[in-house]
Amino acid sequence: MSRFNQSGVMALPTAFLVGHVVSAEPGEPPVAGQLHALGYTVVDASTVDDLAAAITTATAGPVALVDRRYIGHLHALRRAVCDTRSDVRAGPGTLTATTVARARLVSVLTRMLAGADAGPPGRQETPSSASTSSASTSSASTSSAPTSSGPTSSASTSSAPASSGPTSSASTGPVPGTRIDVGEVTEALAADTDVARTDPAPLVAGLADTQAERDALFARVAAVDEEPIRLRGAVKADDTAFTTFFVRSYSGYVARWFARLGFTPNQVTIMSLAVALGAAGFCATGSRTGLVVGAVLFHLSFALDCIDGDLARYTVRFSTIGSRLDLSADRVKEYVLFAGLAIGAAPADSAIWWLAAAAMAVQTVRHQMHFAYDEVTAGPEAAPALADQVRSRLRGGRWKVWLRRAIVLPQGERSALICLLVAFTTPRAVFVVLLVVGSLAASYAFLGRLLRSLRRLHRPWSKPAGQALGAMVDVGPIGWAVHHALPGRSLPAPLTTLIALAALTFSLTVIPVVGASWLIVGVLWYVLLVGFASQQPLNGWADWVLPPSFRAAEYALAITVTTLVVPSALPVAFCYVAACAFHHYDAVYRLRESGAVPRKWFLIATGGHDGRMVLLALLATGGATVLHVGLVVVTAALAAIVVGESVTATLADVRAERTPPAVDALGAAASQSEVIR
Repeated sequence: MSRFNQSGVMALPTAFLVGHVVSAEPGEPPVAGQLHALGYTVVDASTVDDLAAAITTATAGPVALVDRRYIGHLHALRRAVCDTRSDVRAGPGTLTATTVARARLVSVLTRMLAGADAGPPGRQETPSSASTSSASTSSASTSSAPTSSGPTSSASTSSAPASSGPTSSASTGPVPGTRIDVGEVTEALAADTDVARTDPAPLVAGLADTQAERDALFARVAAVDEEPIRLRGAVKADDTAFTTFFVRSYSGYVARWFARLGFTPNQVTIMSLAVALGAAGFCATGSRTGLVVGAVLFHLSFALDCIDGDLARYTVRFSTIGSRLDLSADRVKEYVLFAGLAIGAAPADSAIWWLAAAAMAVQTVRHQMHFAYDEVTAGPEAAPALADQVRSRLRGGRWKVWLRRAIVLPQGERSALICLLVAFTTPRAVFVVLLVVGSLAASYAFLGRLLRSLRRLHRPWSKPAGQALGAMVDVGPIGWAVHHALPGRSLPAPLTTLIALAALTFSLTVIPVVGASWLIVGVLWYVLLVGFASQQPLNGWADWVLPPSFRAAEYALAITVTTLVVPSALPVAFCYVAACAFHHYDAVYRLRESGAVPRKWFLIATGGHDGRMVLLALLATGGATVLHVGLVVVTAALAAIVVGESVTATLADVRAERTPPAVDALGAAASQSEVIR
């Protein structure tokens, strides 16, 4: 049987209907049918003797607690219980925990139920108190006030009086699931867990006890057309100018069409990658027709890249593997297009591979600079991100904001520029323009970030910022040896790095005069200084320049040495830079997503950027043949290691998300007995 139902939602999660059982129409409550439509297995907690145990043994996937009194739009419920980007997410009358957070939910429920059993007897809920509670909850949870905690917070506090809390009806011994108040569970989890709050507005969602309240909520639901709101919410807001006008104007409608056809976001991402490969194939023909068709296909690939995100938001379907696939595909698509352009132009232009590799290197270095600066400014006391500063300074001038953002060449504008150049110029012109525009964008961004960093001249960045930079520098065993052999830094890391770059630049410049045999001397000096500069703590005011500087050094060495020693191996040098760039992008994506840092065995296997540079210098001293053969071997091995490790780590993360962590039943029982005593 397929793991997906007709709505396109994975049919693995389990939803438990909890809360006070009220008089209602015969049959299941309305929310049960909605949960079934979203692919959930619905369990009525009033039929379960041990709710905590039932949650522990539920099938893999998210577990949701849903108040049986819930009434609202289907998409409001979908956003509350299907969005797994946060480990714990709360909405009006709903609480969803992913697999990794299930143990925390079970622990909170165990404590609350134990406290209810030990509470004073004789506290029974009256119909009047229940009605009052639900009325206040309904008004709170349908509020559209855009507060940081959302209406869920109000609902959970207003719907948790003693009469409806877990201590109600203790003397009559109700089933545990009927004593669970979702709002109270949410607040208990929020004490030591980050809880994402979902605001249903402008859709309607609330709780109702009486028939009059249910009729009022149903009337409000009927008065609001759900589909236009769902469609608007699927389209990414605050995008760049080109993407807003030339893609987002129709991407939401295409995403809805894909959803109705049963496509998933990951399938659209793969479709986008396949179209980009087709674009590269047409460009590789070198003909004007092939270039025009390739440009059209590349724009279509970019449009599909936007649509997969819209589809994920439309269906509320997000996943770790989907995020990694989307980010990695963005890089691969541009690499293969560059390769296709170079293949098509190579017979008539011997320097095209050098230009292609340089264009890719400049783009990667520029992105690494953005990533490194964003990491050090991620703290609560750090400077706001560039986009936030632009919006705050130019509030009300949308075109001015778009212009400022276009200067740094975001993905939409870069894709449009590439398509126009490919269709109407030559491959050489494409790479030259990308080099010039990319260098100007990098210089503009670098100067702005450097000036903003001056505010931290005498106040270092946070310790986590330094650790993040340490994960990005890609220093291997040689650098580690330098760390242990030399005392702490006496010069600032950026100054030491600048000296290292100067030594490397000099050694590359003199190759035409003295040959490649002296290159190893300059590289060894570079490696020594880099090992000295990359020692922790990397929290100086300008230490964020280290990762992009190291990327520039490695890429420049590979491209320059190959150009000067064995030009026929430039296609291999292009592939070497592509493999390194994939590794460096992947490391940043995983650091941002889960805080994962490169493992020690991986850095040993790849050598770190410093170790790879020493190896390239040694190969260059052996002459053209040795460098050519060695570069092929090194590139193939590096690509196999970085791609294989990335795929393996991603699949391991997916398995960890789907495998519930073991819950210590003895520990839970001990906690319960302690509370009772």
